[in-house]
Amino acid sequence: MDPVIITPDDVAEAVRRAPNWKSPGLDGLHHYWLKGFVVCHAVLARQFQEALDQKSLPSLFTTGITHLVPKDRDTIDPSKYRPITCLPTIYKTLTSILSARITRHLNSNQVMSRAQNGCQGGGRGTKEPLLIDAVIGKVVKRNRRNLSAAWIDYKKAFDSVPHTWLKRVLELYKVDFTVRDFLGQCMEQWSTILCHLGERMTAAENHIRRGIFQGDCLSPIWFCLSLNPLSTLLEGSGRGFQLRRGGTKVTHLFYSNSIKMELGTDKCAVLHVERGRVANSEGIDLSIPINIRTLSEAETYRYLGMSQNIGVDEAGMKQSVCDVFYARLTKVLNSLLSGVNKTHAYNGWVMPVLMYTFGILRWTQTELNALDRKVRTIMTSHRMHHPRSSVMRLHLPRKHGGRGFLSALTMHNREVCSLRNYFLTRADDPYYRDVISCDKGLTPLSLANEQWQDPAVQCISDREAVWKEKELHGRFYKALHEPFVDTVASLHWLRFGDLFGETEGFVCAIQDQVIKTNNYRRYILKDGAVDICRACRHPGESLRHVISGCSALSNSEYLHRHNLVARILHQELALKYGLVDRKLPYYKYLPEAVLENDRARLYWDRAIITDRTILANKPDIVLMDRAQSRIFLVDITIPYDENLVKAETDKVTKYLDLAHEVTGMWGGLPTEIIPVVVSANGLIPVSLPGYLRRLGLRDGPLQAQMQKAVLLDTARFVRRFLSLSP
Repeated sequence: MDPVIITPDDVAEAVRRAPNWKSPGLDGLHHYWLKGFVVCHAVLARQFQEALDQKSLPSLFTTGITHLVPKDRDTIDPSKYRPITCLPTIYKTLTSILSARITRHLNSNQVMSRAQNGCQGGGRGTKEPLLIDAVIGKVVKRNRRNLSAAWIDYKKAFDSVPHTWLKRVLELYKVDFTVRDFLGQCMEQWSTILCHLGERMTAAENHIRRGIFQGDCLSPIWFCLSLNPLSTLLEGSGRGFQLRRGGTKVTHLFYSNSIKMELGTDKCAVLHVERGRVANSEGIDLSIPINIRTLSEAETYRYLGMSQNIGVDEAGMKQSVCDVFYARLTKVLNSLLSGVNKTHAYNGWVMPVLMYTFGILRWTQTELNALDRKVRTIMTSHRMHHPRSSVMRLHLPRKHGGRGFLSALTMHNREVCSLRNYFLTRADDPYYRDVISCDKGLTPLSLANEQWQDPAVQCISDREAVWKEKELHGRFYKALHEPFVDTVASLHWLRFGDLFGETEGFVCAIQDQVIKTNNYRRYILKDGAVDICRACRHPGESLRHVISGCSALSNSEYLHRHNLVARILHQELALKYGLVDRKLPYYKYLPEAVLENDRARLYWDRAIITDRTILANKPDIVLMDRAQSRIFLVDITIPYDENLVKAETDKVTKYLDLAHEVTGMWGGLPTEIIPVVVSANGLIPVSLPGYLRRLGLRDGPLQAQMQKAVLLDTARFVRRFLSLSP
């Protein structure tokens, strides 16, 4: 291996790959800061190189914090705790650099055995051996062949590898001697602090005398490297199973006892198949006091998460997976998480239960559609989704206006296509060529089928096209993508609004126009309802009428919503000019009619007396900025979506005469009209940020707060309206 020279680019690349907020060790440093402070990369590179040359690190960086997380509630059994070790970020950054260099050396010299699936770049993890194993099982059963197979489990594998062997394996594969000596010295310093519920359990550090130091990038590749000689011996043994005559052998034998690791015999099993049927036989005798159980035809072994005998027990696995999936989904929906965090929990904790089986188990398109439908049904029962809301929107990313929930059908089809392409691109390798040629409908990938047609995968643009074409659902989409609408700002509430899931679902139902108004009942549900507004008793109780056009609601609900936005703006201006000394929640803030100091004068909802009669003389907020020698007339309006531009223009026109009069009356100070417009559905016009900046306010947080206030109050009075008698 070439000598390792660490450069700032190496540090930058190691930091780039690391998660921002992964829990740090004793140094308390998150990778986020290392990514931001680029100037420190050169310093770190120099210090890393010095540590490598001196073959030592301070003990702070080789000490971890091991948190003991109970697997069961209120357990006192030490074996029922899962240890999670957090290593110092500086140490992980250095070992990430060394791991990349060692991996490059191993790959360039083709050191790692093909059977070593762990830590192989570009591989498909556990799905690859599962699919190969499934093909072997189906070939044995279909062709009535003989097979003896064994599942071997190492007891506490990561914790059991002797340090002497870890050092020896680096020497065997000619890793740079400086790196070997450095890692050997660090290994002697490895220690950890045991913590339970955040409290330290032992006074002294616990030195690690056996096993891999878990938690950094180097540990997995080092562990695989320690088992690589065993893989090489097994491949050279001449034993194995041939998928076809003259093909490559797939080998699997027991481990060599030379590295002093023990078997977890309770997790080991063997299987004997004669002419395609499971044969009963005694357990394997290893000539040592260990006996491994033999599977009968009715028994299964859980291999890489899949229960199997000759092949995978598909029916049992599907039922088991669905039970866990629905239990997790219910737990997430019953939680107190916000809507956006429930989406993250669903995508990151619930859906992976299913996704692991995609490509391994044979799911039909009908089954997957039923899964997605049941998810929507459960969400509806928890008021997270309206039964008539847009399905396309539910599965669109939030930055595109959707809810961001993954679809089982889409994820399955995408994974099957990806797995199939992975195997087919490796057809030049005899190992994969045999698997491909034998898979004639044996797995969901059907690798030998040249007439295969990829299942349909709906992309973002496909979903947007369907959403756009819907008569009711598509109205909000079209309004959202008008040139005068700031699309990113208008979707801020979906991405960062932190609304409750129930509120988020109801707001989306309002935007999709599927609320059961009399107009909706008459023309969509066709239940014979009379299309008369239950509040103002005028014809046409559409959702548009309810949220922005009902005369009976204008002086109550619409005014309350309008005043909430005005309060937010008034308080921000008062804080900016030092007219108030503390910030209150906007719904508790009560503006005073006049606030004044030597910097500014601020009026709230106050008529301006002019020399000549002007009807429009009462803007919501009037600001006299003495520092800028300017006057601002601020007026707020909350129109329907397609009236954004018209409402803004109307406000400017309405107060032109007043602006001229104020300029003449108040010492010739220039007067600006500031229309603040947010639609009833939360749409933000592209002009709003500019107007807020003219007032000297930060546009991003402020318009997000106003948008949230509008949406929450719209949802509030629509619920209240629906409770009225039709």
